[in-house]
Amino acid sequence: MASLGQELKRAREERGVTLHDIANSTHIGVRFLQAIESDNYDILPGGVFNRAFVRKFAKQVAYDEEQALKLYEEQLEVQGIEPNRTYQLGVEDFENKGSSGNGLLFSVLALVVLAALAYAAYEYFRPAITEPEAGETKTSQLSTAVMPTPQMTPTPEPAPTATPEASPTPDLPAGALRVLVIASSECWLQVKPDAAPAQQALLNAGDTREFVVNDRILFPTLGNLPGLRITINGRNVNFSKLLPTQKSVVAKNVVITKENYQQFLD
Repeated sequence: MASLGQELKRAREERGVTLHDIANSTHIGVRFLQAIESDNYDILPGGVFNRAFVRKFAKQVAYDEEQALKLYEEQLEVQGIEPNRTYQLGVEDFENKGSSGNGLLFSVLALVVLAALAYAAYEYFRPAITEPEAGETKTSQLSTAVMPTPQMTPTPEPAPTATPEASPTPDLPAGALRVLVIASSECWLQVKPDAAPAQQALLNAGDTREFVVNDRILFPTLGNLPGLRITINGRNVNFSKLLPTQKSVVAKNVVITKENYQQFLD
């Protein structure tokens, strides 16, 4: 049976599409696309990124995306690699978006039933609460006619007292770095702020991530840098200082600390 890479390459060549065409459409580097066609996943970012790359590749060459993911999973098993299904930083399990339809339908139906029950309970109890007895109405009216209206004696308002202004809370701890990541198109990143566990995320246009670090922040992978903007304490990072070559779109193992962050800024 043909491997995933062989199947995708055959589909690509049948459609007359080049790897550069796919790279321009998906913002996935040609090197990564070549690795997929060669069934060599060692140089790929790993985890959720690999599955996203496989799906996008298959879509560009009109190959069944679910079949492509199935072949990918089978090859991982053959190679003795367990698929990484742990997503952090709110990364969606985008392969299973379609399976949430039934759950959503059940949730909507449950909300409709609860709303109907609440309305029925309201209608049942409302007459006993809101409709006064005739005798009560007359008594209330009589009381209103007989009882004199008490005279209200104005009370002097207390003189305003000066309150000291609260000192502003500093936005950033002393010596810390605020690192803001803003996506203008789809991109991916792996990040390890200070001693926290490494995290990974796929970002869509308009997504942002903010990190406040006291010592350093490590980016094992920054993918599709043309679609990213990174600021440190409000100042833009110059990506030409991160990339090995001007044509690269992926930066690896970028370490930013309190001591060296100035060298990455514009």
